Amino acid sequence: MKNVLLCIFLSISIHSLAQNRAVTEFRETHEAALSLYFYPSTLRMINLERNMEFDEMIRDIKKARFFKMDSGAVHNEDILKLDNRLREEGFEEVMFMKSKDMDLKVWGVGKRNPVLIIISKSDADVMLLEVNGMINIAKIPKLTESFNQNSFLDVLNLYEKKN
Repeated sequence: MKNVLLCIFLSISIHSLAQNRAVTEFRETHEAALSLYFYPSTLRMINLERNMEFDEMIRDIKKARFFKMDSGAVHNEDILKLDNRLREEGFEEVMFMKSKDMDLKVWGVGKRNPVLIIISKSDADVMLLEVNGMINIAKIPKLTESFNQNSFLDVLNLYEKKN
């Protein structure tokens, strides 16, 4: 589940640095166990095998915000409220994925400088990613395979050893 979210994040191209009000308000009421801010240099460092496709996908990234929260602290009603706030701000749900391990929603707004909000909920945690740009969904399966083969540094679990 974490690999899928990380792959989605890494296939995003960012064009501006705006921060969404709904996400900021959500974050103010829910404490994050992990907060990460990504810049181009940070993203290049996790590419351990110098995957050229990966480098191509991240070349336009300026900045992104990532938050990981304990799933016990975020209830389904909280996520529904966030969904409603995003809808009020003009976002549309552009993708929904449900598996046995997690639910994943991607919200988007804008055409010229799109903003995407990715919400992932599993039994263990809720992950929230805010970016500006587009996702190249066609590249996600191949990137997921690369992550599973330890080709990238797992920034979400730096203190845990990958098998």
